[in-house]
Amino acid sequence: MQSTRKTIRQARRTRIRQFVVPVTLAIAALGGQATLGAQSYTLDFGAGPNAPSICTTNPVGSGALVLCSPSGTPLGSGQRVSQSYGDVAGVVNVQYAELGNAFGRSLHWWPDEYNNLYGVLYSPSGSARIDVIPQGGKQLTLNSFLFGAFRRTTLPTMLTISDIAGGSPLYTFVGSVGTSSPAANAATLFSFDLQSLAGFRIDWVQAAGGGIVAIDDLKFTVADLAAPPSVVPEPGSWALMGTGLAMLGVLARRRRV
Repeated sequence: MQSTRKTIRQARRTRIRQFVVPVTLAIAALGGQATLGAQSYTLDFGAGPNAPSICTTNPVGSGALVLCSPSGTPLGSGQRVSQSYGDVAGVVNVQYAELGNAFGRSLHWWPDEYNNLYGVLYSPSGSARIDVIPQGGKQLTLNSFLFGAFRRTTLPTMLTISDIAGGSPLYTFVGSVGTSSPAANAATLFSFDLQSLAGFRIDWVQAAGGGIVAIDDLKFTVADLAAPPSVVPEPGSWALMGTGLAMLGVLARRRRV
């Protein structure tokens, strides 16, 4: 008799499990869009003391990679950052542009003298741009970057961050960057939590009477977006959920008895 009762209880538990797993999956299908496989990236343009090989001899930033060197060195010495630096196939594309009187050229590289930074990008015209564009329908989150002022000082600048799809500014800043105190000579950190499927355009230009400001340590995160097969369950899923919950209630009552 005890063996028979035990067999009946095991059969009931098996039937309950057959309902619980599908019900759990159906409830999960009610969830919205989620991010999967997030990966963080940092565009560091040199850590010193040696210069990196991320530059080119072509003003527009194309061609083979060469060792970077200051723009005061002879022409063709590799003073502009390569347009390929920071690109990850199928993940993100990064584009650099000097604006103003040299529109279309890539940004210049410089080793030091921008507060406490080593390896920075700047525009001799005072107007610079970096586009960061996610690939393959991924979501981009802009995290932070550093601005340094030339000659280790404090300089005024104007910063605008826009969504490439809409073009409207998402963030603006007009003020001074860099700390010129000998005891605390430091670049200025800008932190964000901006998200976009199209990418971001980072523009900065020297304010009236200002000097050159450069960028370093550009940090962002790229994530895949995953949507469930059906946000609203089919009628059959609702029926399955109701039956499963009823069975769970029966099991709970039997255990109390």
